[in-house]
Amino acid sequence: MSRLVSSLDAATAWRATTGTCERGGATIERTSDGGQTWTKVRSPARAVARIQPLDATRAFAVGAGTDCTLRQYSSGDAGQTWRTPTAVTGGWARQLAEPTQVLAPKAGTATPCGTAVVLDLSRTSATEAQALCAGGSVVVTEDGGATWTDSGDAPGAVAISNLLVDNQLRTYAARIVGACKGVQLVVVAKGKAADVVACVPVPDAQRGDVGLSVNDRAGWIVAGDQTWLSLGDLTAWKRA
Repeated sequence: MSRLVSSLDAATAWRATTGTCERGGATIERTSDGGQTWTKVRSPARAVARIQPLDATRAFAVGAGTDCTLRQYSSGDAGQTWRTPTAVTGGWARQLAEPTQVLAPKAGTATPCGTAVVLDLSRTSATEAQALCAGGSVVVTEDGGATWTDSGDAPGAVAISNLLVDNQLRTYAARIVGACKGVQLVVVAKGKAADVVACVPVPDAQRGDVGLSVNDRAGWIVAGDQTWLSLGDLTAWKRA
């Protein structure tokens, strides 16, 4: 995946283009008006594996330089400046140089999908996260990445996002399939076929260029420079 989005609520989100360790090219932007406008901020690293807002002004990124060693960068002024990077401890991120691996709190380096590429990673805590594998399978860990088990299947999925609803894990996937001219949003659950929530009419959606973020107030889809936002039950979406 080359496009990332991470939202705080219905107004604030950050999005990024990952870039690569060798060629650089990472970009980071933030919005505080529901995606109507985006402000570009300086990327603290050549490549970015994760971006995460914490509140209106605080955020952190996990990124790497030419050696592709992941480090954590934090900002307290909405990305105007970044503090000196630190080692990533207790954090989650996809490894930029090894597409089958993720950085996990308890396992260091984990391979949740075996030999398959990890397309996306979404976490709910220091111990719980899910990975989307090439082919559409979703796996979950509840022990910080030490072990992974089946969590459902969403063929055609390109991004996932999860959250806790009444202390139960709910998993959404964005997928590109023939049944939807755009991006299809589905709920993924173990032992069940993916439940279609909406067909979002994103024009020219491309694999690797779609990011999904769902929080308890809104859902966000970023596709290239497009931003789509949904409130409520995520069945109705509007382009910002």
